[in-house]
Amino acid sequence: MEATVAQLGLNSGVPTPTMSVLMRFLILKYYSQYYSFCTVGNDFLQDVPLSRIVLSLYDQFNTSMLHAIDNGCQAFVVDEQGAERFLDLYMPVHDLARQRSLDKSLILLIAKRNQTHLFDRMRVHEAFRELANVLIVVYDEQEHPTDLYNTVVDMSDVLERSVNVTIELVAVKWTSWKNHTFFPDKARDLNGYVLRTSMCNYLPFTGYERLVEDEDEWGDVYPNGTGIGLMGSVAERRTDIAFGAFYLWFKPYNFSSYTATISRSGVTVLVPKPKLLPHWRTPFLSFSWPLWMAVMVTFLVGIIATWLAGTVRLRLLLLSAPTDQPWTGRSDLISEQLTLSDAVLMMVGFFVAQSSPIRTDLWSCVCLFASLLLAGFMVSNLYSGGLASVMTVPKYEKSIDTVVEFAATGMKWFGPTPYCLEEIWNASEQIQKTYIAAGPEEMNRYAHMGGSGFIVEQAQHGNFAPSNFLDRQVSTTLQPLKDYVYTQNCAALITNTNPLRSNLNEYILRVQQSGLLYHLGIRTAIRYLPTDVMRNIERSRMHQHDDGAVRLELGHFLGAFFILGYGLLCASLVFVGELWGTLMMRRWNDTFVSKVSVVTAY
Repeated sequence: MEATVAQLGLNSGVPTPTMSVLMRFLILKYYSQYYSFCTVGNDFLQDVPLSRIVLSLYDQFNTSMLHAIDNGCQAFVVDEQGAERFLDLYMPVHDLARQRSLDKSLILLIAKRNQTHLFDRMRVHEAFRELANVLIVVYDEQEHPTDLYNTVVDMSDVLERSVNVTIELVAVKWTSWKNHTFFPDKARDLNGYVLRTSMCNYLPFTGYERLVEDEDEWGDVYPNGTGIGLMGSVAERRTDIAFGAFYLWFKPYNFSSYTATISRSGVTVLVPKPKLLPHWRTPFLSFSWPLWMAVMVTFLVGIIATWLAGTVRLRLLLLSAPTDQPWTGRSDLISEQLTLSDAVLMMVGFFVAQSSPIRTDLWSCVCLFASLLLAGFMVSNLYSGGLASVMTVPKYEKSIDTVVEFAATGMKWFGPTPYCLEEIWNASEQIQKTYIAAGPEEMNRYAHMGGSGFIVEQAQHGNFAPSNFLDRQVSTTLQPLKDYVYTQNCAALITNTNPLRSNLNEYILRVQQSGLLYHLGIRTAIRYLPTDVMRNIERSRMHQHDDGAVRLELGHFLGAFFILGYGLLCASLVFVGELWGTLMMRRWNDTFVSKVSVVTAY
């Protein structure tokens, strides 16, 4: 509803200062705190000992205004000729500027003959929502102030963004006008000022009246200043401030600003928990794969050495056998021959601590078999100790504990917004390619499928932020990394020219130093967080078998049965192969003999 201008007069009969005197006083008292101020048109100022930038309406005013703001212009004095154009450009130019000054002030100088026309235009101008410190000075033809006004902004419809500006007359006692407060502190009483707020759906941790539903959550900001979601709503000025897990990202900062840091946040990844290794792998878990390779190499080398030693020994026995004895022929020494299969079984016996036939008639064989016995003894005892440990203490898959290990897996990982990669933009290309921005429903679907990672946020007091994709079933299959992917500061996203930003920053800092956030964070976590889900995440690295050894079960012997079954299968296949080979050799021999011609001697 439009308000009318109060019809109140100034003190009659009291001399008023000239515009030059009044403006000099106002500038020195209220603008001296600023780095510099800008004037547009006739400002009634002469020899002011402050930094001043004079702008011309007729020489690329928008560009000049942008350069002035970037060079430190923090307050403005505008006459009636440039009032409308200045107000139209105030928000667009500040959105493009790099300087983000707080508590801007504006003094509008209007001739009394044009007061009615300009006031009608200003009552619905949206720029006054972003200007709290406004003083309108109306002067007469003798360049004396006649009326002074302040502005009060009201919004009848939040979604339509329409504003009603009430222009209130300031009652000044000109007998003591220098003691009057021309720019009152409007933060003490906002007079129903509407702060359009958007936030993530963190119910029940946030309470608000939902006016518009945005499915894009955090959203995005595009290079032309438009956007979607929470960030887009602030960039397009559909809302004044947005609360959420906003880190200090540069891209939305081009079209909006950040408040003071509300909290510190650490981002980590929920990865699949290591599963209990299947029991059939029990016999193979005593040694690591490099140790198994070393054992196999030792086993093969022992077989070759044993077979070579047996072959050389047989040759020496044949050479040293007496030739005058009829019972010492080659056929009598055939039992001393060591075949390859004998060497294999001998090495197996050494490695499983079983007895094997050992030749002791040569010192070289004694040294060889002694070393093989010691090696087999060590391998057998180490394997027995490792097997006892494996069968009593459960073994799990390799756990993903650090960010480096997670990156090495090449696993897909999901997050709510592409901006989650802003802090690690210079990370390896592999980890950036595997990241996928997804909504809660899609993340929940992939969480049930398994084999993926999910970004989760941990607040500065240790509590995990609520994640919509987590449910009771999924929380039992995931665990957080031991370190953070990165840490950041959380802030609210606010429009560049919001007049309440400095007051909000002061309030945030006071709350931070009071310790109130810690108290509220712990209290909220205890009262509202899903206890079972959060407890599963926090205790995910405590396995169910951490209390001690487990009792042996039938499943622990599946590995032995697996080896037995595999050995029987291999023996059967080899036996069938030998039978087939024998039959083929017999047929081949019969065919070859039948084709040989008989030669008769003459």
